[in-house]
Amino acid sequence: MYCPYITGLETNGVDLADAEALPSRAAAPLAGVGKSTVNRHRAGICTCGQPETPEPIGRRDSVELGESGGSFVYHTADPEPIKNWDDVLTKLGVDPSAWAVVSKTVKVSRWEQSARAKDGSRDRVWLSAYRAQIAPKRDDAVTDSDIEAARTRIQGWQLPRRIPGTGIGAPVAAVLNLADIQGGKDAGGGVAATEQRLYDGLENFNAWVGRQRAGGRNIEELVIVNNGDPYEGCAGNYDGQLFSVELNLRGQMNFVLDVWGAYARELYPQFDKGQFVSVLCNHSEMGRFGGRKNQTNDADSGGAFLAESLQRILQGRPEFDHVKFTIPNDEMNVYADISGVPVGLNHGHKIPGNDATGFEKWLNGQARGDRKAWEAKVWITAHRHNFQCFDLGSTTVFQCPSADGGSKWLRDMTGKFSRSGILAMLIGQHDPLGWSDPVFL
Repeated sequence: MYCPYITGLETNGVDLADAEALPSRAAAPLAGVGKSTVNRHRAGICTCGQPETPEPIGRRDSVELGESGGSFVYHTADPEPIKNWDDVLTKLGVDPSAWAVVSKTVKVSRWEQSARAKDGSRDRVWLSAYRAQIAPKRDDAVTDSDIEAARTRIQGWQLPRRIPGTGIGAPVAAVLNLADIQGGKDAGGGVAATEQRLYDGLENFNAWVGRQRAGGRNIEELVIVNNGDPYEGCAGNYDGQLFSVELNLRGQMNFVLDVWGAYARELYPQFDKGQFVSVLCNHSEMGRFGGRKNQTNDADSGGAFLAESLQRILQGRPEFDHVKFTIPNDEMNVYADISGVPVGLNHGHKIPGNDATGFEKWLNGQARGDRKAWEAKVWITAHRHNFQCFDLGSTTVFQCPSADGGSKWLRDMTGKFSRSGILAMLIGQHDPLGWSDPVFL
């Protein structure tokens, strides 16, 4: 056991036999202790005369236990941390089948102590004191092993690796077209019905992507397109507009931001890459001031302003770091590289006619001064509130359906109508046409 006199002599390099030949008064300074400490040692009543034990004098194990729990103090010379508390509880007289150690309350302190063996030699040992709370065992309690098993499961989570060349095809993009929402319009059930159609479209698109992936499509990118006319406006587009809309301009713009924000929040984190592409249009021209024509310029666009607002809202948020925005200034044609396929987009209000003949005539003129118009392998347009698709040889043209509630004026005048909906498709180099699997949602 530890003896200040012996330890002091050893520390100062003094031989015990030489010190013992001196009087207590002379030996005490050699060990750095008092004369009484030397006298106790020589009288055989100091700690080194006690039996060999790993436990420090004055430190004893103890347990306090009540109906709802308790605590304990346990000492040991075992240097290994305690992992199984059943043996400890048994030594303390506590039934380990009925009581458990609350692991988060365990505290341990350690200290070094000198000990003398029976042969007179000395060594040093480390002692430990554990303090912890005890609680009754519950059948439904979450144990340490439960937590460890859950951590192992979670650490083993791994998303499917959709790697090109492993039998699941080339990477492709899912393109979601939000065309002619015209938020605030009263037709077809008004704002409430438009909101429901857009929510249904979000659910249907998510389910469609799931089916495509389950079928082996390697969809790594999402492209959300504002194909134009996201809100109705309040005046200047047609007679009686001011008295038929359900929302003022501020309400309409907030409606669009809410919808776009929900689509972005729910969809972009599911993809490795993302794009938001916006086009200019007629209903959101901000410079009309109630007139039929825009009195400022084409860049004065509410749709472009909302796209820039969405970009600012998502900026700096890590779940949207992979999203690229394409927002025109005053250009009517917008171009995007979608999974390696050049795609042209516009609202369509500058294109004459209502079918492939009008579009082909328009495209022939565009190609004379715009090389990108000629290079586009896919064109996506809107404005005419009905779905069309035609093959022009060098390009495929998709005309999107509208997400609004239809036009009472058109039906009254002509009897014509078309179904509201959202157009989605896959675009990529997985197909010779550059696209596949179009769906009306």
